[in-house]
Amino acid sequence: MKRLLTVLLGAFFCLLLSAQTAADEIRRNILCTASNYMAYPGPMQQVLSPYPEGMKPFYISHYGRHGSRYHTRPSLYDQPYEILLKADSLGKLTPLGHDVVLRLEHIRRDAQNRWGELTELGARQHQEIAHRMVERFPEVFVGTTDVDARSTTSGRCILSMEYALEELLTQNPELNVHHLATHRDMDFLNHQDKELWKMRFNEAAKKWYDAYRKDKGGFDHLMNKLFSDTAYVRQHIDMDDFATQLCIVAAIVQNTDLSNEVTLFDLFTFDEAYRIWQVGNAWWYIGWGAADVNDAVQPYSQRNLLLRLIDDADRVLRQPYNKVQLRFGHETVLIPLVCLLDIDGLGLTTHDLDELEQHRWIDYHIAPMAGNLQFVFFRRDGQDRGDDVLFKVLLNENEATLPLPGDHAPYYRWSDFRSYYLKKLEAFDQKNGKKPVK
Repeated sequence: MKRLLTVLLGAFFCLLLSAQTAADEIRRNILCTASNYMAYPGPMQQVLSPYPEGMKPFYISHYGRHGSRYHTRPSLYDQPYEILLKADSLGKLTPLGHDVVLRLEHIRRDAQNRWGELTELGARQHQEIAHRMVERFPEVFVGTTDVDARSTTSGRCILSMEYALEELLTQNPELNVHHLATHRDMDFLNHQDKELWKMRFNEAAKKWYDAYRKDKGGFDHLMNKLFSDTAYVRQHIDMDDFATQLCIVAAIVQNTDLSNEVTLFDLFTFDEAYRIWQVGNAWWYIGWGAADVNDAVQPYSQRNLLLRLIDDADRVLRQPYNKVQLRFGHETVLIPLVCLLDIDGLGLTTHDLDELEQHRWIDYHIAPMAGNLQFVFFRRDGQDRGDDVLFKVLLNENEATLPLPGDHAPYYRWSDFRSYYLKKLEAFDQKNGKKPVK
């Protein structure tokens, strides 16, 4: 009965998630407008499916984005501030517009010389993710289990790794922890294929995106709240650009200590915030998803990482011991990796950007701050190999689906995974004359 209840709760979670649209979520919580700047919300699925009968977890393979941070460059704070400051000097702002100048000054001071740095919230996110990892799969973290952690050379990624490891060691001081951040690992932790990169926003993609952005434009209401002279706005301000720039500053605040002190989201109507999110979501899809306008190949930028995940798992599965492998990087890796794996159907290829929400291609569900993938492996004993090993994948700590046979869903056979994706990568290499770096 308990097992049946757990299965039913899992099914209810899936139905609940699929019934919600981004519009619904943004209407309830305007912070979702932040797109990939959204602070990690934690798992929506509180109760996971029971372990496969007679099996227990022994290996976790993970890739995670760094936690909450400041914007990576001052221009992201400066652009809307300088526009408003100039208008204020000319007497072109409303009282609310002048107040926004003061808010932006406060936000800019807080971020000064902290470009791209991990915030305290970012540290807590990775501590909490690590804590839940142990809480959900305690069998993996017993005794002197090896924990191999690797990070890109970015400071925010290194710190995210260290905070996660600190929490794991708090839970079990006996863990055998090895951590490393080296340029040698960048070929799989943060590989960016130069040829594919050039294709992202080709002429057709730019035209497609610009047309979509223009269709979602129109921010007269926002301008009238901030500026006292409509003629000045028409002559000197690109309304679509300015609204987006202001929203980008609004988005990052939730990741900092100012989250309870100041907001800019009160300036936007739901419709304005929603349209800004739609444009941002489309930008991520075109640049990192399987958009047909650039031949649906962008997810293959992470074929090196997928090969490394497979190779690492194959080595671990040959051993009778428990193992944890943690990898820390960036959203520009996590998003295409998720699409390459076609997790939850996110390998979607479409030429209708308004279909993205319908198919749950929602950026803040894929790679919020501290977004992560976890592959959790199960076996009966140390002798299980190949077809005997099952695993499941968690996207942001929620059980997810793969385009594989699912007799034991949400569990899959590792042998099926290995065969399917190696063939997928081989087909890409043969078609494009490419060979991944191992």
